[in-house]
Amino acid sequence: MEDTPAALPAWLDDGSRAHLDNVARNLQFVADLGYGDVALAVRTPQGALAVVADARPMTAVAAVATSRIGKTLSAHDEPEAYRALQTDEVVAGDRRRTTRGIQYVTSAHPIGVPAFAVIVRDLTQQVVDAPGTMERQFMALAGDLLEVLRTGPLSDVETGLPFSTTRRAGDGVMRVDEDGLVVYASPNAVNILRLAGVEGALTGIRAVEMPGGAEAVGPVLCSNGALQREVSVAGRVLLYRAVALRTGAAVLVEDTTDARRRDAELKVKEATIREVHHRVKNNLQTISSLLRIQSRRSDSPETRRALAEAVERVGSMAVVHEMLSTSTDETVEFGEAARTVVDMVRQGLSGRSGKVEVAVEGTLGSVPASVATSLALVTAELVHNAIEHGIGPQGAGSVTVKMRRLSDELQLSVRDDGLGLPPGFDPATSAQLGLAIVRTIVEDDLRGTLTFRSGRGTTVAISVPVEQ
Repeated sequence: MEDTPAALPAWLDDGSRAHLDNVARNLQFVADLGYGDVALAVRTPQGALAVVADARPMTAVAAVATSRIGKTLSAHDEPEAYRALQTDEVVAGDRRRTTRGIQYVTSAHPIGVPAFAVIVRDLTQQVVDAPGTMERQFMALAGDLLEVLRTGPLSDVETGLPFSTTRRAGDGVMRVDEDGLVVYASPNAVNILRLAGVEGALTGIRAVEMPGGAEAVGPVLCSNGALQREVSVAGRVLLYRAVALRTGAAVLVEDTTDARRRDAELKVKEATIREVHHRVKNNLQTISSLLRIQSRRSDSPETRRALAEAVERVGSMAVVHEMLSTSTDETVEFGEAARTVVDMVRQGLSGRSGKVEVAVEGTLGSVPASVATSLALVTAELVHNAIEHGIGPQGAGSVTVKMRRLSDELQLSVRDDGLGLPPGFDPATSAQLGLAIVRTIVEDDLRGTLTFRSGRGTTVAISVPVEQ
């Protein structure tokens, strides 16, 4: 497993830093392909070697149990590393070392011409003494990859940008020779390409004749770069990663058919859900329009007021569904939703709120759709009550909505600077429909708490637990 690289030394020039950064990003690839621990150590101005990145293989037992990033290698313990730095040559150590009961050998590969860094490679004795055909091929490819990384960073053959990759568990691995022929193919590679239409042996065929090979491997042959490309062939989707070696290329292939099918299905589901939210929003807006029409035709002030409040309630829910119709998941940025709902209420009460300042402070962050819909309705009710009843139709004042998210709960409060609660007020017995709705939503639906405070106005505060 790769550890986070340390900050690259400040004494290196930009080219060397870019080179080392690319080597560090490909260390896990080298570790897994070569069945061994690898550590990248840079020469300090004092001549020592300081480790700036390392990786342990997911394909074999790690010889080194912990990360060495930030440590200075001892010349006594790591003579191969210092010899490679001094000679500019690969040093294949043969001394057997033991740690945690595991025997291993160390080799060192210079980086840079002349060398200014070294990759230390530790292989367990089990891998060294009894490798199978696949292990020998993979370790040889890892050694060839280190030779390429020595002289400069890997770059994309098409964009020129730095290239890095890793070896995944299901990857097929192939070696292509200088003539463009596949000279080795792992069992995974054989199975993957057989499903894509290759009949008979894979070795011996031209790489550009493999399914998708002309697009994904051809550009890398006879180049000094690398390429990652996904191709669709014979009903399969193949992801190729090809890296040019001194002669030929190393090629990884992964069958991503099922993953792409799941991605496509997920996109269809997401689009369907967004369409549903869009239609719900349209239906709610239609209901609002019908309620407005009914309100205008009524001669009863009480009926018109009740219908206007119903319009606000429906509208607050429509705000959330409108945001969900353009979202990629089932969450809403509630700060934005709250501001929209508050502005809607303020405009609906323009006759009463002309002298009332309304402010929204803070945010609750991303909130699940079901919670956001309930909170939007609660916010609309509380702001409406603060303007209509807290300050009153003739007064001037301010209403402030505050939101705060804690680790375990969402907090929202609505405060007005009006006359405060009337004597003997009890929210549990209040006849106001709005407060009854708020209490039901907060306590029953959201499993939260609702409190009222009076003094220089009224503050209604709610807290809702956050699902962990």
